[in-house]
Amino acid sequence: MQFWLTSIVTVLSSLLIYYYYNNNNNILTTQSQPDSVSDMSTISKYVKHQGSILPSYFFSHGGPTFMYETGSFGNQGAWNKIRSIGHQIKAMPSSDKPDYIIVVSAHWQSSGSNTIEIGTTWSNAGNGENPLIYDFYGFPKYMYAEEFHSNNNVAVANAIKSKLAESGFKTELTDRGIDHGVWVPFKVAFSGYNTLSDPQPDYQEKRQLDLPDIAMIQVSLTSNDTDFDTHFKLGQALDFFRHNQVWDETNKKYLKGMVICSGMSVHNLRELGVSMQYLQQNPTAKGLPYVKPFNELIKSIVEADTSSNILTKLNELKRDPLLRKAHPTLDHFLPLVVACGIANDSKQNVKEIYNDELGSIGWGIYQIGNNVESKI
Repeated sequence: MQFWLTSIVTVLSSLLIYYYYNNNNNILTTQSQPDSVSDMSTISKYVKHQGSILPSYFFSHGGPTFMYETGSFGNQGAWNKIRSIGHQIKAMPSSDKPDYIIVVSAHWQSSGSNTIEIGTTWSNAGNGENPLIYDFYGFPKYMYAEEFHSNNNVAVANAIKSKLAESGFKTELTDRGIDHGVWVPFKVAFSGYNTLSDPQPDYQEKRQLDLPDIAMIQVSLTSNDTDFDTHFKLGQALDFFRHNQVWDETNKKYLKGMVICSGMSVHNLRELGVSMQYLQQNPTAKGLPYVKPFNELIKSIVEADTSSNILTKLNELKRDPLLRKAHPTLDHFLPLVVACGIANDSKQNVKEIYNDELGSIGWGIYQIGNNVESKI
């Protein structure tokens, strides 16, 4: 009997030692190596806090003619400012440069009032090139030959989906190209060619990536363009990616992010014809009477101290007739609401870095946060 008792104690002791050793090894492995994204139930398991925080931007993107420095209904000053921002980002040292840019455009609204879609591509296991959507009509043929080449990143797309779900949004990945609210200003920022300056290659050729080391992921707005609260909340959620790096299992590295929102500070295409007549009759005017006052009003709101309730002020705008004059529909204003959510969550100031007016259009460009060691 004593022999059997001794044997049982020996076996149990061995099992306990084996379990303890393997359990500790598993703990050490988990702590030193991040899990793959597909195994994650929460965003916190595959991110880490990053040091320097990149600024965020709101671009006024204009129409497709904005691709050209002196294009009609474009704005050369806005073109130069966005081009300067893009060149400075591309010139940053690798330690500061973003590995990906999340972009919110006025031209993508989801089908649900609390639903946010994240653009992806099924090519190259989700890391393939973003197709272009030529969502403009009646323009010269050469505009439909314009190109912009960028890649998506499936790890970032999944991380955005997880974070937005944690923030209470309905989310889904959507196989979708990027619309002109994204690729037109990004072409200005990051490309060195267009069909007027450098003819496009024929169908047998393919240009290199315009963003060879920066992925681009587009995120939608919701379907409800009067719901500023939800879009402000979207900005707060996306700000997470400016402060934390995402683990990319494919490339075995953490990725640093930037967020850019793309809309217009004033966008009233309904009165574009009226504005042209107005400018002919008033040669010293640059825009319709409401354009400059609305630009100045928005500047005063977004540049207010972050301790004030910026969301309250944005919601109060709904009772101001000036808002509906400047934005008969609010789709091009919503990306600015998202940008304000980014600023509010970071407690970072917003500053206007460019503005102008033309007819019934305003060209506000805003920066959220400070430059990174004066490099941007």
